[in-house]
Amino acid sequence: MRAAALVFHALLIAATLDPFAFFQPSVTLTVGERQRLDRGEAIARTLPGRDREVAVFAAVRLDVDGDRLVAWVRRIEELKKSPYVTAIGRFSEPPRLEDLKSLALDDGDLLEIQACRPTRCGLHLSGIEISELHRTVNEAGKDWKPAVQEAFRHLLLNRLEKYRAGGQAALPPYENRADPVSPDQELTSAIDHSEFLARQVPEFADRLRRYPEERTRNVETFFYWSKERLAGRTIVDISHVSILRSADRARPDALVAGKEIFASRYVTASLGVTAIVRDGSANYLVYVNRSEADVFDGIFGGIVRWVVERRVKAEAGDVLGGLRERLETGDPPAPHALLRSADSPNFRW
Repeated sequence: MRAAALVFHALLIAATLDPFAFFQPSVTLTVGERQRLDRGEAIARTLPGRDREVAVFAAVRLDVDGDRLVAWVRRIEELKKSPYVTAIGRFSEPPRLEDLKSLALDDGDLLEIQACRPTRCGLHLSGIEISELHRTVNEAGKDWKPAVQEAFRHLLLNRLEKYRAGGQAALPPYENRADPVSPDQELTSAIDHSEFLARQVPEFADRLRRYPEERTRNVETFFYWSKERLAGRTIVDISHVSILRSADRARPDALVAGKEIFASRYVTASLGVTAIVRDGSANYLVYVNRSEADVFDGIFGGIVRWVVERRVKAEAGDVLGGLRERLETGDPPAPHALLRSADSPNFRW
C-alpha cells in the first residue's frame, strides 16, 4: 500500500508540474496558450524590451527528448541549414584559421570595407580593425578583394581568440558609428534581462556572464560561425554555444544557450535560449531570444521597431515548427570523418 501511495504521489506531482514555470518571471503562459500548445499549435509572442532590445518567446509541443535536441545542436551545420544560411562552420578546438576557409564576403560587404572609415562604416568593426582593413586595401592594389577576404578571416579568428582568453570584456568595441558600442555591455544586458536564468540556473547564468573565468564541469560548449541573409543583406556572426543537461524535472531536460559574440551588422548582441521542457505527459520545445539592435535610431526608430517586432513574432512560430519537424525526423546526419565530434578527446566540456 505504501509503495502504491508513493507511485500515486509521484504521478500527481508530474501531472501538476508546470513545465513553463522555469521561464518565470520573464514569461507566464495564459490558459489559451496552453490549450493551443496541447492542440499541437506553435505559439509566439514578443516580450517587453528595453531601449534597443527586441525579445521573443516561442513554444511548441513535440515528441522527442533532450537527447535528440543535443544531437542536432552538436551538428549545428545541419540544424541551421536553410535558404537563409548561405555558409556555416563549427570551429575546431582550439580554433584555427582553416575553420573559416569557406567564408567569403559578398561584393557589397567588400565595397563597404573599401569605403570604411572610423565612425563611418556599414559593418560592426573597431577603429583598429577598420584601419587594418583599409591598409590591406591600399597595399594589395588591384588584388585587394582576395586580400581583404583573408584579412577579414584573420579578424574574426582574432576576435574569437580574445574572447576565449578574456571573455566578453576582451571583445573590441564597435566603432563604426560616432557613438561606440561595447559588446560586453550589450551581452551583459541580454543575460541580465533573461531573468529566469539567474533565478533557475544561477551557475549556468554565471558561466554565460563570466566565461572563461567561471567554468562548470557539466556544461558542454563549442563555437561556430555563420553567414546569413536578412532583408537583402548578409550578416557574418560568431556564436558561443553552451549546453546543460538535467535530471531535475523542475529544470529543462536540455538547455542550450547561444551567445552571439560578433555580428557584422544590425545586431550588437544576442542571447538565444532553446530548451526541451517536460510535464507528466508531454515535452515542449521552447525558444527565448533577446537581441540588441542598432536599427532603431533616428526619427523613424519607433516605426522600425514596430515592423521588426511584428515580423519576429510572425516568423518565430513558423521557425520553431520547422525545427520541431527536423528534430522529429530522427537523428542528424552522421558527421564527416574529418569533423571533430563531441566524442573526440579534444572536445571541450
